[in-house]
Amino acid sequence: MAARDYGMKDFEEEFIKTPAQRLAVERALARLLIGRKVADLRTAAGMTQAQLAGRLRTKQQVISRLEQAKYKPSLRTLEKIARIFSRRLEINFV
Repeated sequence: MAARDYGMKDFEEEFIKTPAQRLAVERALARLLIGRKVADLRTAAGMTQAQLAGRLRTKQQVISRLEQAKYKPSLRTLEKIARIFSRRLEINFV
């Protein structure tokens, strides 16, 4: 039997049965995307987690958790990160 592609639609049909589950998945995905973007910005700037933490007046462990989607950053923290990297913070409702 040949393997088939397993896409997002398949995932949704198999695992997302309730609105609460959908919300949990959307929140986790948002944290993953934020963490990846912060890591990308930081590495592109040649900055370590400790250096970014210093600029934010926090600990390196907080940056590590943020980049691993284990921390839910506040809007204020995201605004500070955007300023550090000379970026605009955009929030979209889709």
